[in-house]
Amino acid sequence: GADQVDRGCNLHLWREGHDRTAHLTCRNEGANYELIAEACYSGAIRLSTTALSAESTGLRLAPLRITIPGLFYRPSVYLQSAKEKPMRKVFLLFTFCCALSSATLAQYGKPAQPADASQGAKPDFSMTASYIEACSCDMFCPCYFNNHSTMHMDKQFCRANLVLKVDTGYYKSTKLDGAKVWLSTDLGSDWATGKDSWVVMTFDPSDTPEQKAALTDILGQLYPFKWEKAAIDTQAFSWNVDQTTGVAHAKMNNGKGEVILERVAGTKPDQEVVIPNLQYWQAQSNNGFRMWKTKEESYSGQGHEFDYKGTNGFLITITFSGKATANPAD
Repeated sequence: GADQVDRGCNLHLWREGHDRTAHLTCRNEGANYELIAEACYSGAIRLSTTALSAESTGLRLAPLRITIPGLFYRPSVYLQSAKEKPMRKVFLLFTFCCALSSATLAQYGKPAQPADASQGAKPDFSMTASYIEACSCDMFCPCYFNNHSTMHMDKQFCRANLVLKVDTGYYKSTKLDGAKVWLSTDLGSDWATGKDSWVVMTFDPSDTPEQKAALTDILGQLYPFKWEKAAIDTQAFSWNVDQTTGVAHAKMNNGKGEVILERVAGTKPDQEVVIPNLQYWQAQSNNGFRMWKTKEESYSGQGHEFDYKGTNGFLITITFSGKATANPAD
């Protein structure tokens, strides 16, 4: 629903399938105008429009601010004058009609809200983490703009390694600074059901039991996907980004997983190629997708195996906070 509606207007929001429809009714100085807007959604923005009011000398626009998470606003406006409708009713109708997008809204959807953020309370957990990430798609991964995995020959899949280290963070009383997790995954052929999907969460041995329990809860909320298969493993691995050479490298000590990325050269040698203003799963914010193309990405374990070269890769730092759903040791 809407986070906020000002000036005494009533908003009704409902959902059928992948479409969202909002109906806003306003009454302001006896005006009678009709405004119809259409929009698509795949992220979260602040929406501003105006409520119309009438005076004997003509029209006046009164400010109205509506905040609706998960919407990209593209208006198509129809206006009908007060003289044409003697009932003098004012209403605003929005029809929102985009399918879930990139791994879908389930993957890249409306960002989660910090616990009790409206009251300024401290969230149960907060994490800033940096990623070395690569997948089987061509650059840049089209999953961020679709509601399905990419077709590779006659199969749909997105096989990836997401290697993260926590720069700073906490979960209740557990400090998360320096913890590392390696996620190997395939998003499968059907995001709605999770068909053919799997994920293996590999912890570094340096992670404490409390950190493992905390990160299991946090990452489950960050990636709210319907995995068909899920497993947990433990294996030491390295994580390094060399800004001088433009090479990022993560490697499991047993050789079963590796990611090598190389920085993409832009038109200006002193600036990286970055995609800003794009949602990363459920994270509230990120510093942009830094284009570092995959030289090598592979994984072998838990009955899964893949190996790709020259595919999509990027670096990113995200911030994610929220309310605990598990109860690891404090």
